[in-house]
Amino acid sequence: MQSSFWQRTLFWQIKLWQACAFLLFYLFFAFQYWLALWYTSAGRDNIWKEALLDYFVLKLSFTIPLWWLYFIYWKEKPVYFKILMHLVTGPLWVFCWFHSYRWIQDLRGGGYLQGNAIGWDIYIPGLVYFLQFAVFHVYDFYRQTQKQKQKEKELMQAAYNSELNALKAQIQPHFLFNTLNSISATVPSSMEHTRELIAQLADTFRYSLRASEKEWIPLSQELEFIRTLLALEQQRFKERLAIEFEIDERLLNLSVPPMLLQPIVENAVKHGIAPSLSGGRITIAVVHEDNQALVRVSDTGVGYTGEISEQLFSRGIGLRNTNLRLQKLYQQSIHVERNTPNGMIFSFYIPLS
Repeated sequence: MQSSFWQRTLFWQIKLWQACAFLLFYLFFAFQYWLALWYTSAGRDNIWKEALLDYFVLKLSFTIPLWWLYFIYWKEKPVYFKILMHLVTGPLWVFCWFHSYRWIQDLRGGGYLQGNAIGWDIYIPGLVYFLQFAVFHVYDFYRQTQKQKQKEKELMQAAYNSELNALKAQIQPHFLFNTLNSISATVPSSMEHTRELIAQLADTFRYSLRASEKEWIPLSQELEFIRTLLALEQQRFKERLAIEFEIDERLLNLSVPPMLLQPIVENAVKHGIAPSLSGGRITIAVVHEDNQALVRVSDTGVGYTGEISEQLFSRGIGLRNTNLRLQKLYQQSIHVERNTPNGMIFSFYIPLS
């Protein structure tokens, strides 16, 4: 409870303990000034009033707005900028203090240094100014360093957690592969077709795992994965699903991000073919067009009766994420149109240079 009391924020993100430390800093200088005055004036009474006037009324009042300027308003400014500005605000601070102190002393009938001794009323305030701001900057640098260390610690912990999750993600698919292999081994030889389906399913999982470890893969690998995926879907839909590929072989070595076509093809199966009693055809085409690769996934399923707009991508995260990937990687977006006589066409371009 006591610790939280001192951590209370007052204003300008200043905590209570920081404000108290600031006042103690000035109290120390005021005491030093009072001690010097008391000694040189042979113990004259009321010297403490001059010390409080000098430090707690004038110097403190002129310092607070400059502290706000440097550590709140100019917080993000580089160090060299702040050093150059201190060469301006320092003499200005001394000038304001010098004339304000003399004006107040004249009003209250007090004294101040005269003649050659005036230099001390310039040197001492100037020394106090640069000393106090040196302390402020050192403390601010310490705070920023501690924040940076805490941030680095959090980043290291996040990286450790990500690495741990990645290892777990690798263990789980491998367990699944072993399970599929065990199931395949129990299938009698008379059911070879079932074994092939299990092998194809395992291939799709392996591809997904390998794809997560790479940023780019050849188009040929992505298409091979799509062929396997659609072969599995054909076992479910039988004659209701026809598949056609129109691929320009010159583009097979084109580098593409992995799992780029899978959400679009899955959308065609789920929303195009599956709801149709008669099924339909899915065509995947990759052709060369105007120094670009045109990728087109079309189906002859039930189609989409709503308005073709950005809302179409809100039906699931697959299409939305694929569209975002294309925008970030190629500054391209998925173009959607209705197929003839029915169904949908999803297409996009990949620059070749």
